[in-house]
Amino acid sequence: MKRLQKLAATLFVATAFFMPAPASAVPVDLELLLLADVSGSLDNTDFTLQRDGYAAAFQNAGIVSQIENGAIGSIAVQLVYWSDAQAVAVPWTLISDAASSNAFAAAVTAAPRPFAGGTGMTAALTAGTPMFTDNGYEGTRLVIDVSGDGSESNVCSFSNPLCVPLQNARDNALGSGIDTINALWIDDRDFFGDDPQDIIDAVLYGQNNVIGGPGAFSGIAQDFQSFAPAILSKIERELGPPIPEPSTFILLGLGIAGLGYARRRFKK
Repeated sequence: MKRLQKLAATLFVATAFFMPAPASAVPVDLELLLLADVSGSLDNTDFTLQRDGYAAAFQNAGIVSQIENGAIGSIAVQLVYWSDAQAVAVPWTLISDAASSNAFAAAVTAAPRPFAGGTGMTAALTAGTPMFTDNGYEGTRLVIDVSGDGSESNVCSFSNPLCVPLQNARDNALGSGIDTINALWIDDRDFFGDDPQDIIDAVLYGQNNVIGGPGAFSGIAQDFQSFAPAILSKIERELGPPIPEPSTFILLGLGIAGLGYARRRFKK
């Protein structure tokens, strides 16, 4: 019996010795998780405009230049569609030049719409947070980029300007190592936007329930036709260093109001 135990121990040590070492995570300037709303309020035209806006941003020469001129010169990006559930549309992709950025844009264009349903933003944030863990990349900054055209409707009333479960999901994400959560809203309906008649002020909703971290900001595009320039401006800002808060600016029809707070960074 002792001989068998000794042999087993020897084989274990030999196996462990010859096993390949785990691959190191690839260093990048930014890990960016794009959480895009595909709930039922988006018709097929809206979805296409949103999808094409994301693709166009990564085909933009200015975006590519920002990526290439970063300290490391590369970023990692993943696109996730969310509604009642979540689906990875394009998995984590390393972008370091025009070719890889255009390839990511092509993958965005090719990805089908997986479903439609309610506005499950809380579940989307909760599901998105662990997607940074063991994803093969080690970013200087970890950023979640939320977009949508309505308030949380699955765990809170859509007419409630405050949603505690959504706030908890945001706080849990920040406490788990996410540096910043930003939001871009689409003013597509009468109840959610920045018009006087809207029940919910979208930018304030984002500030109070969704965004957080250094340099976080919440903005609004006036319609889906405005989404492409809005998301381009948003990603341009996310690629740069965080802007000290508070900050407010209007660019290309996109009104952005910022709210952020300092937080200790937790290692993954």
